[in-house]
Formats: sequence, structure tokens, C-alpha cells
Amino acid sequence: MLIVTDAQEGFTRRGNLASPECTAAIPRILRIVQEELADGTPVIFTKDSHVENDAEFRMFPPHCIVGTEEHDLVEELRGLEPSAAAVINKRRYSAFFDTGLDQVLKDLRPDEVHICGFCTDICVLHTTSDLRNRDYEVVVQAEGCQTFDGPGHDHEEVNQWALSHIERILGARVA
Repeated sequence: MLIVTDAQEGFTRRGNLASPECTAAIPRILRIVQEELADGTPVIFTKDSHVENDAEFRMFPPHCIVGTEEHDLVEELRGLEPSAAAVINKRRYSAFFDTGLDQVLKDLRPDEVHICGFCTDICVLHTTSDLRNRDYEVVVQAEGCQTFDGPGHDHEEVNQWALSHIERILGARVA
């Protein structure tokens, strides 16, 4: 099974957290998704899904507000959304927090969960942590992971730190 975390316009082309680094990762994510779907692998898309004045905006600027173009999956993936095993709208870093993802995974019963998407150090990391805490074998597709660049948040440094933490501390395999 594959989880694609927050591959949305709000992290690529529109809004306060739009990032050319994340935009550049779209073709790699698209290839991973297409290969998995062609193999018959269930794919789950998560979407960062905030409301006006969301509590998360105390930490980060407003982004991915439901009903805006930022909330949409990136254009390249939108056509694949109907093929998804599930689309999980999430309000916090982990795709498990106050969502139905736990039940979706129990129903699908995967032997191994692959994950890619945005942002490696936030939503990918916290979702991976919660997968590992539920004893799933996890493979993080590094080529399909990226994070934004900003003051005090160098995307290359932060991305590498997150992948190392995911592997060394959380025990997921980074491929």
C-alpha cells in the first residue's frame, strides 16, 4: 500500500507555503503513484485540510484551507484521485489524528506501507511515526519526499534530517 501525504497545490504552486522544491518533486511522486496503481497497489491520498483561524496557524501561516485551490491535490494527481482506496482529510501533522485512516488500514490489512509526499519533516514524519507505533512495516520513498524552503528551514538540510530520523529512530526503511 502507498500513502501519498499532502501533495497539494498549497505546498507547490499557491499560497504561503508554496515551494518550488515541492513542485519539483511532483513528477517523481506521479511516477511512484502510477507504478503502484499499475501493480494493483491500493493508494491513499491525504490532504492537509484546515479551516479559517485553525489552531495550526499559530505555528504556520494559513495554508490548505478547505474550499480553496490550495486544498486541491496537485493538478497532475487529481485525475488519479478516483482510483484511490481512500482520500483522508486531516487537520494535523499525522494522518491518523481524528481521521478514519486507522480503520482504512485495518480493512486493507497491508503487509507493508510505503509513504511519500510533503512535508518530510512534518506530515510524512508524524504519519510514519504513527504507522510504526501501530507496528506497520514502513518504507519511505525518499525520492518522492520533499519539504519547503524558508527562513531557518533549509529544505535540503531539513529533508535529510527527517529521513535520517525516520530511519534511525522510527525504524522505517528509507528507499
